Amino acid sequence: MGPDGELLGVVVHSGLVLGRSRDVVAAVRRITAFPGGLALDTVVLARDIHAEAAGRREHAATTHRRAAETAQREDKAAAQHDSQAAAQWEGTAAAERHQARTSAIIERRYLPSFDEADLLRLGIATPAGAALWLDAYESSSSKTEDHYRLETAYWLTPLPVDGLLTLVCAWPEIGLAETRTDIILPELAVRAAETFPLWAVAEDAET
Repeated sequence: MGPDGELLGVVVHSGLVLGRSRDVVAAVRRITAFPGGLALDTVVLARDIHAEAAGRREHAATTHRRAAETAQREDKAAAQHDSQAAAQWEGTAAAERHQARTSAIIERRYLPSFDEADLLRLGIATPAGAALWLDAYESSSSKTEDHYRLETAYWLTPLPVDGLLTLVCAWPEIGLAETRTDIILPELAVRAAETFPLWAVAEDAET
């Protein structure tokens, strides 16, 4: 889930450091408003042993995801086979219901987990003070022998009603403790309403 790729959102904040230690720093490059929510583009830099830790986490998570994708495909193929067999005995409608239930179970079984710890955890504080972690919809990384860089985009929906946010970030596995940062985004709904479709620009150019 993320913003509509055919909409041009409105940047409502930029250049916010969320947390830092001697060898790790995390920041929000920009926050972009859309009618359906906020896109938060972040960057994490790590060096020395912290960069090595981030690289190991990424490698382990990639290996795990590939194995999970293979297992998921195998489970779906087996479920399809079972459904076809059930159709012969119970009828097509019953077999389709069985396959739908099985597919839902398989999808839940292979949902991504923060336990992989290969990304920055970014969230917002709830009124009770707990952290509601956001889903990442894009990420890219680069690394050298002693430096690591991760850029990740997160999606927050719906738009905060009053424009007040407490951002929570953490990546303890590479040495970044949890931090909380208060931010005010005034007239957020008004700014988000300024979003427009990119194709509208193309059509205007043709007239």
